Amino acid sequence: MRQTITVLLAAVLSLILGCDPGMTIRQAVERQSVRGPGVPIPGSATIRVAISRQFIGATWYAPGVTITNSFDSPITVSAVELVAQRITYANKPRRPEAYPLIVAAGQTQTLYVWFDLRDDVQKTFYLRSAELRVHYQKDGREEIAHARIMGGP
Repeated sequence: MRQTITVLLAAVLSLILGCDPGMTIRQAVERQSVRGPGVPIPGSATIRVAISRQFIGATWYAPGVTITNSFDSPITVSAVELVAQRITYANKPRRPEAYPLIVAAGQTQTLYVWFDLRDDVQKTFYLRSAELRVHYQKDGREEIAHARIMGGP
């Protein structure tokens, strides 16, 4: 019995120690923004990207993202993309019917995002920031809301 427990404990410890360490990916606070990331500014579309924790070897990124429409009229979100390390990644949401998405004036909506990365998240986010772009139409004009994303321990 004691031998079985020792072998089992050794197996569990080797799995834990052999695991890929994680990293935190978060929205960066812009210096010019006194309100902080994701705080709605009147007359704008504001993005909030939730903090995520992933194994550094993961080659996908699917954060929780919301958009708040602080305009007086609705906006229509048409696409979301990620720009990292000079590569633009198209959104591949698990719900393809999610776009176009109409966001009423004064409302907040969840955006469905999934990015398949060329490199792992450590190479993609750790040394340089990335940019999440949300394309939307307002009053017949194409506009883009931005959020800067960074990785760290």
